[in-house]
Amino acid sequence: MKTLIALALYFGVASATLGEVFTKVYLADGKTTLELADPNIPLLYRDVMVGTRLTIIVNSDTGGYWGGDLAITGDDRNYGFLSARDYNETTHDWAGSRLPAAGNMARVWLDPEIRGFSLEGHRSSVAGDWFIIDYTATSVGVCNVGFYDHSVSWVDPIYYLTFFHVPSRDFNSDTKVDFADFAIFASYWQGVVCAEPDWCKGIDLDMDGWVGLDDLILFADYWLEKTE
Repeated sequence: MKTLIALALYFGVASATLGEVFTKVYLADGKTTLELADPNIPLLYRDVMVGTRLTIIVNSDTGGYWGGDLAITGDDRNYGFLSARDYNETTHDWAGSRLPAAGNMARVWLDPEIRGFSLEGHRSSVAGDWFIIDYTATSVGVCNVGFYDHSVSWVDPIYYLTFFHVPSRDFNSDTKVDFADFAIFASYWQGVVCAEPDWCKGIDLDMDGWVGLDDLILFADYWLEKTE
């Protein structure tokens, strides 16, 4: 973990120095900023529940041509995936993921080799939000999303966005943690022996064999949070 943090800090500083194009991360509404795990450590984001969808915006503070990628590689593919919006049969790209500021001939292509999306801003681009890509947390663990700037390197990301995934509290899968989920939680309260692999259908959040106060505290941490 210390190595990962050090790399994140390094690439974050490098990006700020080189950088005219950068990323912003929001909840699924595209408006609420996802908080950092520590405000002093860039690019390491707070825990999100499995099933949560996030929005990654690629933004530029200048205009002109630009090319880059957002990609998930290696074992990180087990924990999350990227998706784009509104495929266009005419332009053969994901038209809903390119925003007007990226220029009238900007393009977003799926690149299966990098398990992500290639982004291309046109020379007619202007400063602003250029691209929008969705991210979904699929399994408990840590996922690193690489952000590549082709003006720096085609092979190595200039930094990683790091997301920590925890078990879902949305037990009824209606995209919101509320009283319906609490009712399901309460039905297991101190009365059932839980064991792997399902830990009482995920209700035993700390996986200690029963549903108690520690699980209630973990459940409350995400009260009224939405996954989409």
